[in-house]
Amino acid sequence: MRFNLKKEYVIITGLLLVIVFFSDVLRIILGLPFALFLPGFLLTLVLYPRKDELEGLARIALSVGLSIIIVPLIGLVLNYLSWGVRLLPMMLSLIFFDIILIFLSWCRRTNLPEEERFALTFHIGSIKWSNKTKGTKIIHTALLIAVFLLIVTSVLILYSPKTGENYTEFYITSLNNVKTGYPEQLQTGEYGTVKTVIINNEQQKTTYRMEIWVDGDIIQTISPINLENLEKWERNVSFKIEKPKDLAKVDFVLFRDGQDTKPYRQLRLLVEILP
Repeated sequence: MRFNLKKEYVIITGLLLVIVFFSDVLRIILGLPFALFLPGFLLTLVLYPRKDELEGLARIALSVGLSIIIVPLIGLVLNYLSWGVRLLPMMLSLIFFDIILIFLSWCRRTNLPEEERFALTFHIGSIKWSNKTKGTKIIHTALLIAVFLLIVTSVLILYSPKTGENYTEFYITSLNNVKTGYPEQLQTGEYGTVKTVIINNEQQKTTYRMEIWVDGDIIQTISPINLENLEKWERNVSFKIEKPKDLAKVDFVLFRDGQDTKPYRQLRLLVEILP
């Protein structure tokens, strides 16, 4: 029994399925075939548009191999761009790359007689292993191994714990939300004000304590600061110094959880205090 499917329908359906990212499970089930097969398959249509240029199983094996080369190369390019190697830029890049290959393969196919064009077909039948040629056995074995490895990899990715880098963003800005314009000169007893920002990326709820030091002496403590993962906290804080000084050291010191002795993050401003 043979099924003939129009290439255009398969490709368009594939591209639409890639966009369906409702859950991690669907992302893996639908994403892997179109990341590890479709780009290479489209490239084989550009390189070998005739149906007699590549045997069916050889085309499948070459499609998988080319996809394994293409996808990391796209990721390498994204790594040097501002988008970075993230899900959405990677997905859009693959779709854009596939669209280019679809156009090129269409140009190649239109220059061939219809009877010579490659058509995607599936053949369902039973052939004894002993009747296969040695080359066909090797290709079938390689494909079975590749499919097995893809399934194992998918299961490991699906059920492995997802952990990201644990860190806390801690910075100060001027009241205009720019990282310039800090108070560099103050009169004795005059208040200086900055905005402090904390963003929790510790992958869990975290409690912080912030202290403001002037030349090593604590002048203000803000605690507790309870933040959920990815939660942002910001507040305007003020300080003043009662004695003239060429350069006073104003430190904004952040402590995490029960770490009461060793600062987790520390920022410093040097301020001239005029008489």
